[in-house]
Amino acid sequence: MKLNKIHMTSILAAAAVIVIAAVSVSGKKLDNLNLFRTADAQVEDIKEVEEPVLTLEQRYPYEFPPRSTFYSQLLELEVPREIIFQMVQVIQPHQDLGRLKPGTRFQLFYSEAEVPEVTGIQIRFTPQEALKAQKIDGIWQAERIVKPVETKVVTFSGDVKSSLWESAVEAKMDPYLIAELAEIFAWQMDFAREVRVGDRWRLSVEQEFVQGEAVGWGSILAAEYDNAGRIYAAILFRNNNEKLGYFAPDGSSLRRMFLKTPIQYARISSRFQSNRFHPVLKTNRPHLGVDYAAPTGTPIRAIGDGVITMAGWNGGGGNTIKLRHNSIYDSAYKHLSRFAQGIKKGSRVKQGQTIGYVGSTGLSTGPHLHFEFFVRGKYVDPLKQQFPSAEPVPPRYLTQFNTDKASFLETLPQWEQGN
Repeated sequence: MKLNKIHMTSILAAAAVIVIAAVSVSGKKLDNLNLFRTADAQVEDIKEVEEPVLTLEQRYPYEFPPRSTFYSQLLELEVPREIIFQMVQVIQPHQDLGRLKPGTRFQLFYSEAEVPEVTGIQIRFTPQEALKAQKIDGIWQAERIVKPVETKVVTFSGDVKSSLWESAVEAKMDPYLIAELAEIFAWQMDFAREVRVGDRWRLSVEQEFVQGEAVGWGSILAAEYDNAGRIYAAILFRNNNEKLGYFAPDGSSLRRMFLKTPIQYARISSRFQSNRFHPVLKTNRPHLGVDYAAPTGTPIRAIGDGVITMAGWNGGGGNTIKLRHNSIYDSAYKHLSRFAQGIKKGSRVKQGQTIGYVGSTGLSTGPHLHFEFFVRGKYVDPLKQQFPSAEPVPPRYLTQFNTDKASFLETLPQWEQGN
């Protein structure tokens, strides 16, 4: 019977883990370890054996594959139909079993009878959350389990020897945090053009743990970036756990009315020029925007809050979005492969929101974004504009901000030696 085999496999696997743990005492080699201890062995010797750390796959050995159902998957594991029905009855009020995501892992619990019976199931949704159904005194019960999240502050620092990305890898830092760092300083520098060899950076960040397992990142608390001698600093400020944003040490906002670039990490392939040879039309004409070369499908961000005044085909511009920010400023995004979901004339968008994707529609020789910026209806070079900052820390919060600033700056690691 398959169910017995599963149970026996579990027993053999557990026995194997115990044997492995026994021969791994204090990291000693097998040939130096006396496995056959006498009856009067010291208690200290036994204490050296550490409990093995089980992997996710060992703790949750099964998963729901694509196009499967709760019923079909348990039936395949030879769980009796009547037990599946009892499980469903108690689980359904807590979780819609028809909405389980493919890849969701679970484990089954068995009785210790000669013919083991399924007595429970635990479904893992996230590291923090699970749902457990079990048979207690003959009655099936279910509950949602929420494990507490512990937050620790960790730090990273690095020097740019070839690229910002490689400096993060060398520092053994999750590349996700480099993207977050670039986002924080997105108004101060263009990380695609302005990163220099010899730059250095450091940050402190919250890391989240559940029962000792690292499960994700919280907020960057403080960060500094030394760009060829010009140091940018960012302090997180939140009030009653509401994240208000990042500010300079003097309380001024790092945000500007507009982002410095509509695409992260893109290369400028053509600048704003009054006279340029057009590669398609084979004639000289003004190039009244900035071209960013990027692969097809690269997300394009709205550089500021605004209302979509056009989203459609625009002749040589191909798929085009025009965005009105206020009575003074407008921006345009051309040659898109497609628009983001929900983008249409009249839509309101927020700064940094993805509005479309890089393409090569219209008069274009390859995938890129042609970006235009207008002041009072006139074309201007977006790379030469200086925009005002957003609102600083409100005066009523300055005392709290200064307290947080002192605390967060203390968490920053020392700069790398030799710099």
